[in-house]
Amino acid sequence: MSKIEYRYGEYKDFVSMKNIWITCFNDTAKGFRLFCKNIDKYGRYYVASDKNMAVAALYHIPCTVDGQQCHYLYAAATLPEYRCRGIMANLVKFSLEDAAARGDKLSFLYPANPHLWKYYEKLGYITACKRKTVTLSREELMNIAEYGGFCVSLNMSGIFAVRNKVMKSNALIFPDLYMKFTISALKHYGGYAVTGSDGYALVAEDEYGKCTVSELACDPDYLNVLLGELLENTGADEFTLNYPACYTISDKETTADDGMLKYLSDYKLKEAYIGLRNQ
Repeated sequence: MSKIEYRYGEYKDFVSMKNIWITCFNDTAKGFRLFCKNIDKYGRYYVASDKNMAVAALYHIPCTVDGQQCHYLYAAATLPEYRCRGIMANLVKFSLEDAAARGDKLSFLYPANPHLWKYYEKLGYITACKRKTVTLSREELMNIAEYGGFCVSLNMSGIFAVRNKVMKSNALIFPDLYMKFTISALKHYGGYAVTGSDGYALVAEDEYGKCTVSELACDPDYLNVLLGELLENTGADEFTLNYPACYTISDKETTADDGMLKYLSDYKLKEAYIGLRNQ
């Protein structure tokens, strides 16, 4: 059995990293290129390699929370034939040691499936990220929504500005290019963004008439108008809305886990909001 090397990703790893992405996420080369295009200037890449071929990879998306430097650990994956050997655990450890040396105070992630929550607990992550969620029928949403008439919709930079303005101090603030990737990926995989003059909602629909909003953000006084914009853009019968705790939409809303964090320093944060999970 050859020795696995843990190191920074390099340009020479691009082909094998693309193979990991396509194999593990059942995605296309275009999906991988879309991600790389929008994180190349600021993201950090880490790989585990076997004879100079990357067999596992993960990415750190730099961000801030409460003014503190941190990162969002994203797209961790190992080729099937290299799993159950502790490779990913070692790669996560290597990447976090590097992140702490760079000054990151916290590491955040969102497990892609239920069994991974337990896996990351073993690596020192805790479930301390929360969001609000509610599922409403179209009729219930119509009873809440307002209609503001014609308005000028936000462009991409306007969406960035709204999110950075309205999010509370415990929310992760991402680079603009990561937010651009979020919206571009949403559209690539069949979703869309609903925008008004003072807010946005990131939307995906299925063939059964169900609409899921992965995040919405707006001026608090604009919330019900944004919900009206959402109704005007879809004929869905059922809506599952996910949003930060600073908003109240319905007395049916509950709190859901929004991800995990790990402390890399003495700085402590009781609870955080990720929002742009891209899962």
